[in-house]
Parts: sequence; structure tokens; C-alpha cells
Amino acid sequence: MKIHFDRTTNVRAPAIRALLCSMLVAFSVSPVIADNIQQTKTLSLNKAMQQTLAQHPALQVFPIRQQQLEAQKKTANLKPAYVVGAEIENFAGTSELSGIKSLETTVTLSSVVELGDKRLSRVELVEQQSDVVRVDRKIKALDLLGQVTRQFIEVLNSQERVKLAETGLELAQTTLTEVNKRVGAAVAAEADLGRAEASVNQAELILAAEKRQLEANKVVLANLWGSYQPNFETATGSLFAFSEAMSFEALFNQAQQNPQLERFAAETRVRDAQVRLARTQQVADMTWSVGIRRDEGLNDSALVAGVSMPLFSRQRAQGDIESALAARNEVSYRRQDMLLQLHAQLYRAYSGREQAIASISKLQQQIIPKLTKSLEQTQTGYQRGLYSYLEFLTVRQDLLGARRSVIEAATAALLYQTEIEQLTAEPLTAAE
Repeated sequence: MKIHFDRTTNVRAPAIRALLCSMLVAFSVSPVIADNIQQTKTLSLNKAMQQTLAQHPALQVFPIRQQQLEAQKKTANLKPAYVVGAEIENFAGTSELSGIKSLETTVTLSSVVELGDKRLSRVELVEQQSDVVRVDRKIKALDLLGQVTRQFIEVLNSQERVKLAETGLELAQTTLTEVNKRVGAAVAAEADLGRAEASVNQAELILAAEKRQLEANKVVLANLWGSYQPNFETATGSLFAFSEAMSFEALFNQAQQNPQLERFAAETRVRDAQVRLARTQQVADMTWSVGIRRDEGLNDSALVAGVSMPLFSRQRAQGDIESALAARNEVSYRRQDMLLQLHAQLYRAYSGREQAIASISKLQQQIIPKLTKSLEQTQTGYQRGLYSYLEFLTVRQDLLGARRSVIEAATAALLYQTEIEQLTAEPLTAAE
């Protein structure tokens, strides 16, 4: 098995850019029943992302939340209701007030005149909350894209580990053949044959375990778009495709447009709207009423009217205003904290990717070629009786270990790359 760098097939570079464009389409289409997806032999990362965005139930809640806010907006835009009232006095009493001969009946119509743009402030608050839901939807979509990509990489990792396990089994079988020849020629101990046979059995167990792990990773990936069974046989892509990354400074500038930070801007607008709404309470509303009163004792009717307004509204609203201002100021400090965390997380991912790629280069260019040559020389020397079985086995295991290290380093590099792209919401490489 030859480990090499394939720079013609990049599993990650176009993914975020393409899928960010497709998110809006995915949100507008109706969910597809996952079990009805046609069985395919291969699955690309873009296809896995599209299926997840179209079908993951976590994304279906956001249109419902927008519907809720639209309903709340209708309620917020309502003017105060009209109230019809009736009052009856001086009846069922004694003497002159007995019966209904002195009955007084008053029928009124009343309402409230809202002052200080309260209705507009309520509507504005709901509109700003709708903007927060829009940003939350983007955050969740990017989170799902990251989950899909990481699990897709795990599938690629398992596919490579299966190939490596198959190579390990082939090497163990080749070694068994060589040992069998030497034991048959009475130039090697019988114990070496038993050890070689056990080595083949161990290689078979490793291969079976890697295949089971591959199937498990495929099921987990399929679960992300709501399917209980994978609808593909092979994930297409290369673990060993790496392009030159942008500078850390450029990536950090991009990361400052991260939807997590964008949400703080949206939340600040909500808090500002809450402050404005609280300040409208400084202006008291006026309650008015008009009606007609009928006096049976006088056999006459007359109009009645009245207005009322609460006192000291400015002082009573001050507590709500201060609370809203404090909540708004808190957002600024939480944003600063998030920015510091984002810088640290991005730097760890950037450094980790660079280290992983450096390890791959060292393994691929220096360590594996030397171990491959050593294995060939040791095998030849073993056939001639110059090396023991243990020396032959050690070199073989070292080579398999180095190849396994390449796979794990490549997986780590792509996982770090995925984290960087999720933090920046952009491809890691500069646009061509």
C-alpha cells in the first residue's frame, strides 16, 4: 500500500462556499423522507451536506419560529381594544328606590390612547427578534455542516484503515509463506511458524474490526440526514489533499464575520429595541370613555364622558429602563469574551493543522520510504538466514505503524481544517 498526497481531489476546499449558497435553497424546499433516498454506490461530501440541510429536523424548527414571530407581530401591531360597559344603579331598593322607578342606566364606550410610539416599539422588537432567529438558523446550519464534514472524514479514515488492514493481512500471509519455507527446510524453528500463523489470525481480527468500524461510521453519517441505514457504499474523496492555507491574520479577520459574532450584533439590536420600548412607558397612556345615562326617575337622558391618566409614569418606568440598559451592555462584554475564545480556538486549529501536515510530509517523504526499503532488505536477509523472525516482524510492524500514523495525521489535518472553516464560514484557501 503506497501512501501519497493527491492534490487533484480536495474534499474540503469548495465545500463551505458551495453549501453556504445552497443553504437558502435547502431551507425553502420541503423535507424529503430519508428512507426514500435512492441507493447509490458513492457519496460525495457536497451530497451529504445537501441531504442533511434538506432533511435534518433541527433546521425545520426555524420556519416555525418565524411563523410564531409573525403571529406575535400581528398582536404587537394591534391598537388598544374598545370596551363596552353598562352600569345600573338605584334599583330593587326601598321606598322611593324600590323597583325600577328610580333606575339609572349608563352605557359607555371606552379605550386607551397609546402615547409615546408604544405600538411601533412593540413591532420593532418583534422584527429584531426575527433577525436573531435568522442568524440562529445560519449558526445551526454551519454547525450541521461541520458535523457532516467531521463524520465524512471519519468514514474516509475508516476506508483507509480497512485498506491498511488488508495490506497488513497480505504482509502477514507473505511472512507466513516465508516462515513455512524455512521451517520446511529445517533452517527455522517450529515456534516461528506458530507465531507467524498467530500473526495472520491477528491481522484477520484487525481487518474485521476495521470493517465493523467503517460500517458504524457510515450509519452515524446517514443518521445526520435522518436515515437509519447508509444509502451509499463508498465515500468519495481523499484524506491526503491539502492546499496552501491563508495566513492566520487573514483567517482571523474572516472569523470576525462568524455568525456567532453576528448574533451578538442581532442581539444588541433586540436589546436596543427593548430599551426603546421601556422608555415609551415614561409617557402615560390616556384612557377615555363616552356614553349615555338614562334616569328613569327624571325620565331623561344625558351624555357622559371622562378621561384618566396615571401619574408619575416617568419614575415608575425607570427601573425597567435601567434593567434593559444593563442587559444591552452585557451583550458587548459577552461579545468580547467570545472573540477571545474564537481567537484561541482558531489558533489551536491553525497550529494543529500545520503540525499534522508537517508530520505527514516527514512520514511520507522520509520515514515510510526508509521502512519500506528496510522491510525489503530484512525479508531478503531473512530468506538467507541473516535476520531472525523477530527482526523481520518488527520492521513489518514499524512500517504498518508509520502508514497508520499517516492516516491519523491526515485525518487530524482535515478535522482541524473543518474547524477553521466552521469558525470562518469560508473555505480555508484563498478564492481562485
